[in-house]
Amino acid sequence: MDVNIEEIKEHLEEFCLTAEDDALIKMKELCFVYRLCAEDIVDQWIAFCTTKQKSCHPPSLSMLDQMEKEELMKTKSSKQRKSTSSVCTPVHNASTIDLICNNNFQNEKSNMNSLQATEQSPMLSPMTPTCFTPSRKYVSRSGVGDAVCSFGDALTVEFKYSEEFSCSVTAYNEETSLRTSYNFMCEKLRNRGAVLNEMIQDAADSFAKEYNIEEWGHIHLPSVETVPVIGRICSDSSGRLNATSVLLEGSQELSSGQTVPLDLSSVEKFSIFPGQIIAGTGINNLGKKLVLKTLFENTFPDYHSKVPSLENCLDSLGVVIAAGPFATADTMSYEPLWDLMKYVKTHMPHIVILIGPFVDIKNDFIENGDLNETYDDIFKRLVLEILKNIETLSTKVILVPSTRDAHHNYIYPTPPFAVDHATKRLYLASDPCILNIEGVIFAITSTDILFHLGKEEISYPQQPDRLGRLCKHLLTQKHFYPLYPSSEEINIDFPHYELHASLPVMPHVLIVPSDFRYFIKDINGCCCINPERLTKHSAGGTFARLNINRMDENKYKGSIIDCIQAQVLKI
Repeated sequence: MDVNIEEIKEHLEEFCLTAEDDALIKMKELCFVYRLCAEDIVDQWIAFCTTKQKSCHPPSLSMLDQMEKEELMKTKSSKQRKSTSSVCTPVHNASTIDLICNNNFQNEKSNMNSLQATEQSPMLSPMTPTCFTPSRKYVSRSGVGDAVCSFGDALTVEFKYSEEFSCSVTAYNEETSLRTSYNFMCEKLRNRGAVLNEMIQDAADSFAKEYNIEEWGHIHLPSVETVPVIGRICSDSSGRLNATSVLLEGSQELSSGQTVPLDLSSVEKFSIFPGQIIAGTGINNLGKKLVLKTLFENTFPDYHSKVPSLENCLDSLGVVIAAGPFATADTMSYEPLWDLMKYVKTHMPHIVILIGPFVDIKNDFIENGDLNETYDDIFKRLVLEILKNIETLSTKVILVPSTRDAHHNYIYPTPPFAVDHATKRLYLASDPCILNIEGVIFAITSTDILFHLGKEEISYPQQPDRLGRLCKHLLTQKHFYPLYPSSEEINIDFPHYELHASLPVMPHVLIVPSDFRYFIKDINGCCCINPERLTKHSAGGTFARLNINRMDENKYKGSIIDCIQAQVLKI
């Protein structure tokens, strides 16, 4: 194909990558040989390097040669062997994951011993001096404080508030809120099966109410008529899902828990992933394959009935949101966190939501075991310093844990942190959690479910706004982590997942930090925010700020999207 090198450069820049001229020429040659466009070759490179090295790196000649041998040649030969009689539905799959902007920095270490320590946090006296030396790349960052993404009429908002008002923060439902640690690694398979089966049954009730379905059909029994069916998407192999490997698993009550191959060729469009619960109408003539004729649109959770009062913050609520890591990967000085707290002291928001990891297991010093203090000690001193920064303010800080926190439980749902210094200024939440802040419903998770879903989801035809579609999956599936089987990075305790990881209400704001590029989107009246990460390896990242205005009670219909102004800023 006729591909311009400039086109390849532009697509690489979407992933924050640059390449040498020889690598660009090689990529152009591969496009010609394997009949690829510029977007295809870049997507192929992203999928290859994230599989091999767990992160995105600029292409090199040696790695491009390896990709050609291991991926492109195999793909070409398999296409040549393919029978012309076989039918394959074109899909948009994990090889075209877009907008990965994080984890795209070269894994290089600066010689930090040659640096002299600049500003250090007063609470971090260096027991190991090298690890507390600020990152050279972070210190030399540009565009500090620049807005890189805006939502609503954000340019007219000052985002500066009074320190005289204190907001109320409570759990949306105290009965289902995870407040303490629990014993894990004692889950029984039948308990997991019961939870997964109950999820299908709950979805069946919701679809039946929405589409007036009196009786669901058995997915495995032969039928000459089209019947309504419901079940969970599965794969018939251990590899990635594709249009020819899709299975549908029914519930015990409706289909005896059986699975059947699913034919999607008659459906005009679809977007599916393993674990997704779908419903529609189909026909199974011989009892061997279910041909899906129509696919029902998934329903959203019910809207919150009460209009946000904002009683304790005059006419608007100010919120700052940041997701870890809070220290660059090549140091433990936490300069980005202290810079964020300087912003908080200046602008005095009502709420600061800090989402883990705080003591990141992917930090170079933790991975190499180069620390002379415990992870608990590091976290405790972080909390003390955060409280010290807000001691003269009325700001409240919400801490959300992560499974990447080295000092905390490696389980999902993740219980709240335990700290020695209890104070009304500090709210300890679980992951995930649903909070009521002055009547505004916030749904928060630290798990990168968008990235995990993006690697597994397939869609046809290729549809725009992939990231918005992934957020929509969370809302319509009514769970914070609908992917099953889960990513290898996540250990799910399903009995607690059933209690603490569902979305029983449509949140006003959904916060989903991800390695994908930052965004602020309106998804059916819900403000979905990815603030990205406060640090990107050894460089500075971004954080988000919101201003939520009071709404007229007579105009409230469940959404406050028109009252929200938001921005994503560079740290």
